[in-house]
Amino acid sequence: MTFQQLVDSSGLSPDRVRRSLSWLGSKSLVETKEATSRKLVVKQETPPEVLLSRLVSKNGGVSFDELRKKFGSGDEFSAALGRARSNGWIRVESKDGKPFVSQTDSSGPRALEALIESLSAGAGEVEVPNERRRLLDDLMRRGYVMEETVSTVSVRTTAAGDSAALGSQEEYLDRLTPEALASGGWRKPLRPIDVEAPAAKLYPGRRHPVRDFIREVREVYLSMGFTELEGNSIQPSFWNFDALFIPQDHPGREMQDTFYISGYREPGLKRKGVVDRVASTHEKGGASGSRGWGYAWSTEEARRLVLRTHNTVLTVRSLFESGEREARVFAVSKVYRNESLDYKHIAEFHQMDGIIVGEGLSVRHLMGFLTEFYKKLGMRGVKLWPTFFPYTEPSLQVMGYSEIVKDWIELGGSGVFRPEVTVPLGVKVPVLAWGPGIERLMLLKYGLDDIRSLYDSDLGWLRSRVEFAGRRN
Repeated sequence: MTFQQLVDSSGLSPDRVRRSLSWLGSKSLVETKEATSRKLVVKQETPPEVLLSRLVSKNGGVSFDELRKKFGSGDEFSAALGRARSNGWIRVESKDGKPFVSQTDSSGPRALEALIESLSAGAGEVEVPNERRRLLDDLMRRGYVMEETVSTVSVRTTAAGDSAALGSQEEYLDRLTPEALASGGWRKPLRPIDVEAPAAKLYPGRRHPVRDFIREVREVYLSMGFTELEGNSIQPSFWNFDALFIPQDHPGREMQDTFYISGYREPGLKRKGVVDRVASTHEKGGASGSRGWGYAWSTEEARRLVLRTHNTVLTVRSLFESGEREARVFAVSKVYRNESLDYKHIAEFHQMDGIIVGEGLSVRHLMGFLTEFYKKLGMRGVKLWPTFFPYTEPSLQVMGYSEIVKDWIELGGSGVFRPEVTVPLGVKVPVLAWGPGIERLMLLKYGLDDIRSLYDSDLGWLRSRVEFAGRRN
């Protein structure tokens, strides 16, 4: 008996039949076997040239203009006319000075129609006569007939299943009830229970693994005395780039790397106060002791609105608002970059930026903090490599080794803010900063080989993430 026959005869849903067969199979009571076969399926029953031949035959001949009106488009009419003529089914002649179409062969269209009718009735490729093979090949090439693979699951009972079915004729008592006790029905044998039978798996609704990991990261920050920041996804270029001493001609500010909000500017941004101090630092170094970048700073460029490319835009604004007050703050939220997608790059991801402000801080304190931070997340294979960033000096790249891709992966930048960043904001004490990506950390911690798999909506993978489930409510 086939799977579909079981569904039809039992009145149960396909899913219930499938679960029942799975349970019976685990008891070796039934065996299932899957077989595949090829089937020809008619996608369109009447090719245009057959329709044209019908029209010509019905009227004993018809003019071009009348035929064209029967078709949806001129291209379809031209194609049908050309194929009918090349097959020798019709001829075109002049009648009263106008093109006129008459039929010369009615057997060809009839043969094609008969072939389509037989295929629609379920005929297979082996049942098509040799003289119609050319017609079938033509129909398949043009997409009127498609070949599909059909899977059929057959089910049969095993010897143990037959024995169990015969034994099931005995009456069992499912449960003791007052009625059974009063009537004497309790004397029947109780239905046996297999206490070793596997329980059904339940997949209740739960948070996405990325959200779970963000909660874990947030708790690590809070346990280390940090305060969380929040802010808008759309920010002026001034805070996203200029305040971080990123020059206005830097490649990272181009459209290839940044999502700009077309046609909008930050109207309240004018060259005075902190804006003027940042502009002067870019041009000649301002009060930072630097030479600056040596170009004419543009207020219009700083007014452009962008989807934030990092959460440092939130921490640097917090730095300006808090002044020189000692602080530990962090932000975990989405950032946006116009990236080429691959196993470690996506255009929209989460970043966890943070800063520590205080007297006497150095890169040694930063290294100690980052080592402890990743240790609290359960990560050991992390290294700090020297690198360059426009807004930190010294700068460190946080690197993690992936056993899956067999390579070191950049997790995020870190360093000590340069005076060109802090002095225009009114801060003269050291500021430690960092900004790893959440998804890249998950690649290492959970042994993944592609960052895109986090958002593939693969139910099998999501259900297998038992290490996340129930960790925290």
